[in-house]
Amino acid sequence: MLSKQELSAKIGDRIKKIRHEKGISQAELGRMCEKDKQHIELIENNKVSPNIFTLYIIATALEIELKELLDIS
Repeated sequence: MLSKQELSAKIGDRIKKIRHEKGISQAELGRMCEKDKQHIELIENNKVSPNIFTLYIIATALEIELKELLDIS
């Protein structure tokens, strides 16, 4: 079982990986989510643990389903 911090780190890494694959900058993803670049950076670097609604917004902005974003296996 993962700790909260380990889970947040894996999700942050997943967001970063998908964002890079799609060629989207942190600033651009932030604009798409109505968040600032720093907030996206904090999530990706495991400094902030996003709530489920924020993850849904990020998944929608990345044009993926939430379950794909949460696929950390």
